[in-house]
Parts: sequence; structure tokens; C-alpha cells
Amino acid sequence: MDEREYRRRIRRNRIAQEEKKRIRQQLRQTMVVCALACVMLLVCCLWSAEPTYAKTNAATASGSCAVLMRWPLNGAQVVGKYDAPKQQWLPGHRGVDLLADPQEAIVAPADGVIAFSGNVGGKAVVTIRHGGDLSGLTSTFEPAIAERDVGAHVAQGERFARVEGESDHCDERCLHWGIKSEGRQYTNPESKTRTVRIGLKGL
Repeated sequence: MDEREYRRRIRRNRIAQEEKKRIRQQLRQTMVVCALACVMLLVCCLWSAEPTYAKTNAATASGSCAVLMRWPLNGAQVVGKYDAPKQQWLPGHRGVDLLADPQEAIVAPADGVIAFSGNVGGKAVVTIRHGGDLSGLTSTFEPAIAERDVGAHVAQGERFARVEGESDHCDERCLHWGIKSEGRQYTNPESKTRTVRIGLKGL
């Protein structure tokens, strides 16, 4: 082995070790976020519980705890954080990157309709237009290949695509998930996966 090859191997090993260290740190951060989310869920549900002797008023609003969206990958691990630019035309990271395996199943974060499937600037992209409480929001996934036709309705948690194709984020090593509104304002997907209190009007 010549000196050049030896240095090349040393450099590759160093890069691999740094990547493993970065992923371990992000996994620890994800575990902390999940633990906090569980605590918030417990507090929210305890807060919304009413005594059995409380009077019911049909005109008042009752509340419940819910998560608006679920992660599009099972056991999702965030390896690229949301980092929106201050201005729309500036560069930034308008979504999150999730660690993924090639061909891994992608499930719908929420109910919606498959609005697009194809290549955009050489990237394999699939989008879902959501409805209900999330009306006006569109989820974008890349690299992704749809397994359902455009126009198909998908339910939350239903498989509709797989991780495959080209992307300028991380190819098939991760899945990029972005959320934007009709006005092209981007939202942090992590904020949609946290527990929130939803008010429901009595009939």
C-alpha cells in the first residue's frame, strides 16, 4: 500500500467516524424530544380530563389531545433539521431529513390526496394535499416513488410511496419531508407531529 492510498483510507475512516458521531448525537436529541412529547401528552390529557360530577353544557367547547400528523417513516430519526431562511428567496432547509433505507415504505402523515408524482429538476418527488384541520397544507417527499395514482385518497398511516430515486438532499439514505401552505409558506414538520389540544363544539 503506497502512502497516498494509506492517507485516503485514513481520511475515509475519519469521515465515517465523524458521521457516526453526528448521527448518535442527533439520535440522543430525538430521544429527548420524544420524552418531552410524552410528558406533554400526559399533562395535556390530564388537564383536559373533567370530573364525573361536572355538568355538561352543549353550548360549551370540550377539548381533547391529538397529534395532527404522524411521521412518514416508522421509527423516524431526524438527521437534518428544519432551517427556514428569513426571506423566501434565500437558501435554507425547508423541511426535515429522516434516516431511511432504500425502498423503505412511506406512509401518509395525515389524510389527503396524492397531488403530484414525478421528477422536478432531476429529483423524484411525491406530494400529498391535505384536508380537514390541515386544509391548505401540502406535504412534499423526496426521493420518493408513488405506489398510488395521482388523485388517489390516502388515509393517515397508509402506505403510498417508497424511498427511491434522486434527490439533492441525501439520495436514498434519507427522506426529505417538507410542508408548505397555499401561499408557499413553509412549516417545520416537527411542529405538526407534537401533541396539541383540539377544541370540539358540543352538539
